[in-house]
Amino acid sequence: MHETLSSQMEDYLEIIYQLCQENGLARVKDIAARLAVSNPSVVSAIKNLKTRKLVVQEPYGYIRLTARGNRLAAAVIQKHEVLRSFLEKILALDPETAARDACKMEHAISAKTLERFTDLMDFVEESPKGVSMWLDHFYQTRDEA
Repeated sequence: MHETLSSQMEDYLEIIYQLCQENGLARVKDIAARLAVSNPSVVSAIKNLKTRKLVVQEPYGYIRLTARGNRLAAAVIQKHEVLRSFLEKILALDPETAARDACKMEHAISAKTLERFTDLMDFVEESPKGVSMWLDHFYQTRDEA
């Protein structure tokens, strides 16, 4: 399954996924509020996602992901979480900056690079000393600069 979507379409899938997890469904006005866009922008994006068979829109405007849309949204969210976690745990960025930067990075990162981020995080977290000595040294040197 290789679906090429713009970063905006990925953002829509991610928000629809989150709203469906929270409320059981997504509505145009809720999507617009989360993304800080107009209702007509959401309607246009939903039309595009429906054409790709990634969402269905029920009577009264309720929006849900199809099985394929759900898989794609979950993949975007997984990328976001790996990147956010890396930025927080490894680079010691504050949670707000990490989340904002992860959102930008998730659309451009390759599967291979994401795999390396994950491998490095696993290596550091599974280290017998927790955060390895070289990472502690990195923090100290950075803080002294």
